[in-house]
Amino acid sequence: MITQVEAATVATILETLRAELRALRTTSPETGTALSAIERELQHCAEQLEITRVVSAHWPLEGKNLYERGWVLVHKVVRRYLRWYINPIVEQQNGFNAVAARALSLLIEANAELRDQLADLRRQSDVRPPGAAPSGSLQPTPESNGSANFPSAPPDLALHSLITALAGRQMVRAHWDLDGATPFTKAKALAKQGLRQYLRWMLNPIVEQQNAANAALAGAVPYLLAADAELRANLAALRAG
Repeated sequence: MITQVEAATVATILETLRAELRALRTTSPETGTALSAIERELQHCAEQLEITRVVSAHWPLEGKNLYERGWVLVHKVVRRYLRWYINPIVEQQNGFNAVAARALSLLIEANAELRDQLADLRRQSDVRPPGAAPSGSLQPTPESNGSANFPSAPPDLALHSLITALAGRQMVRAHWDLDGATPFTKAKALAKQGLRQYLRWMLNPIVEQQNAANAALAGAVPYLLAADAELRANLAALRAG
């Protein structure tokens, strides 16, 4: 059984490793150039989502004295009995989290690739002889009378309106209000509250883990929008140049 001291030690080691990994990733492995602030934040968001995407239905249970150990035994029996109910929910959520983390990773990779392509095009534009046509996708068309026909900027991601919605929905609540209008419904609500109070040891950690994953995903969206805006600005400057 993992003790609190051991868990704290493992968490400290993991945080140290993550800090070292972030330090190594402050430069691009392909070009060796320093990453921008947005790129560093995107990588940090991807790391956080990867860390939090797996939700566990079974946190360690421990007791310091005979009384607490007795309750731990009861909790383990209850948790094993409720595996048929809780585990499928957690597994489905983990499936969604895995897809979300993969999608975020692909978006970050695509953003980095576009940045590299724009940097290459800018370098080609800077070194070509005066009057020479740009190479690659910036070749002028016959209809352009010799002027470069730059590709149009992609449509806006239209995610700005979702930032507020994500912030408002990223927190999952484990405890909704329970009440009743009649003595019978009030008694049912009281019984449910008692059962819910007992099951906090099992449900609350699951909800807290999912909230951490939701926060990591929601936190990445503003940086993706900032990266998209920066790419559009670079493209517009390249077209204007």
